[in-house]
Amino acid sequence: MRSRLLVVLLAVVALGPFLGKAFHIDDPLFLWMGEQVALHPLDPYRFEVNWSSYPRPMWDEMQNPPLCSYYIAAVLAVVGKSEIALHAAFLVWPILALLGVFQLALRFKVPPLLAALLTLFTPVFMVSATNLMCDVMMLAFFVWAIECWARGLEKENFAPLFLAVALVVAATLTKYFGIALVPLLLVYTLARARRWRPGTLLLLIPLGVTIGYEFLTKAAYGRGLFLAAGNMAYGAWDKSHLSLGPQAIVGLCFAGGCLLTQLFFFGARPFSLGGALVAGLLAFFLVPLSPAWALGNNAPFVRIEGGIFAGAGGLLLFRAAEDFWRRRDAEGLLLALWIFGTFIFSVFLNWSITARTILPMAPAVALLTLRSVPNLSQARVILGVGAAAVISIALAAGDFSEANASRRAAAAFGERFRAEPGTVWFQSHWGFQYYMQQWAARPINLLDFHFASGDVIVIPANNTAIRQIDTSAVFTPEEVRFPLVPWITTFARTSGACFYSSTRGPLPWAVDSFPPALFYVARFR
Repeated sequence: MRSRLLVVLLAVVALGPFLGKAFHIDDPLFLWMGEQVALHPLDPYRFEVNWSSYPRPMWDEMQNPPLCSYYIAAVLAVVGKSEIALHAAFLVWPILALLGVFQLALRFKVPPLLAALLTLFTPVFMVSATNLMCDVMMLAFFVWAIECWARGLEKENFAPLFLAVALVVAATLTKYFGIALVPLLLVYTLARARRWRPGTLLLLIPLGVTIGYEFLTKAAYGRGLFLAAGNMAYGAWDKSHLSLGPQAIVGLCFAGGCLLTQLFFFGARPFSLGGALVAGLLAFFLVPLSPAWALGNNAPFVRIEGGIFAGAGGLLLFRAAEDFWRRRDAEGLLLALWIFGTFIFSVFLNWSITARTILPMAPAVALLTLRSVPNLSQARVILGVGAAAVISIALAAGDFSEANASRRAAAAFGERFRAEPGTVWFQSHWGFQYYMQQWAARPINLLDFHFASGDVIVIPANNTAIRQIDTSAVFTPEEVRFPLVPWITTFARTSGACFYSSTRGPLPWAVDSFPPALFYVARFR
């Protein structure tokens, strides 16, 4: 019990400083849908949102199921919608996920406290746990579904199996990837029992719920939202015209960068580590990357960082395959399928490679690392966890800085322009849109945009959905800057990094020298 309490305490200590983080990236979509749920609990998607530079129905724009937004609606009813209150309410999900990893580690016979810490102090977990999106919530359901299913098989008890199935349903209704638990648990069951078990039929329940959800959403919105999300991902992949080689290399880069903690525990096998890093560097320097993956202002340095990350990602996959081949046990198969399945989905089946889709690998990698490197010395544990914590917390601080710069900018522009008689327009979305709309600034609708002389337009340099404005229509733009953490970033146009989508860069994060957040302000003639 003391160790579990220590996990909770360390999670609160690590994540607590970020409770004041501004709403960021897709947080507003989940928040707006939570507000819709509060008003119309049975109709979460029936409203329009300008998230692509023109209004679209929420069922077209939101590619996630609604359970996270139902949770947000419940939180809003109790504590309101301040950033600190919502982030505090969302602390429950990383804590539950880490406690699930702790419990799985006991099953896998590896140090449970260390497994939880290796999960907590990965870049992808730390950054994701400071947002309000559905990813960590889904991960908590995901991990506990595996634990409850394994317990049910071990005890030959239907109660934990029923609970596991309920958690699979919850994971799927939080993020569609949760349905991957069905084949994962099925294969694990067959590998463990070596025969068909009657309880396996319970896995039909999540499939039935998913099919029912598809029919219900099709009846309500004219399209089944589960398949619509898959079609959207396929369409984005088809239009990108990316070859498999560069896609795989960037996928390895994201996997290695997001889960970099593995490197701090591979010292006993320096040749495999060195070989993987050399291979990653060669791949990043020799394989032509798509122009869509901008390398930023310092291409050689980006390639070095990307090569290190890609080598780490390749080593991760190799270690998962090697662990299963060497042990030939059900647990090794579970970890290998968990890691490879998540990797394949993230790299080849999702609309782009994102750290958020790499996140489900984090617990499996922590368990794999500790299975692969037993008998760690106390000094090595302290140094490894300490290094992992420094990198992960620093990266979370960089993302925190970027989010808060958008909030500060929106507040400054509101104070400056809200009393003017004309309209204040803006481009871009994410958290910046949320805060600009708080004081009645309006996002541009490219399908129907009419401005008046004297209107103002604000454009962030580092955001999404930026379109070229006719420079003859405006006076010379003013440049306004807001400070950031200057040496580490999750996304910046000059860095080659974008934690949230590989369409903007081949790295999940980067270390370099970065300028302050830049915003252009212009007045229409």
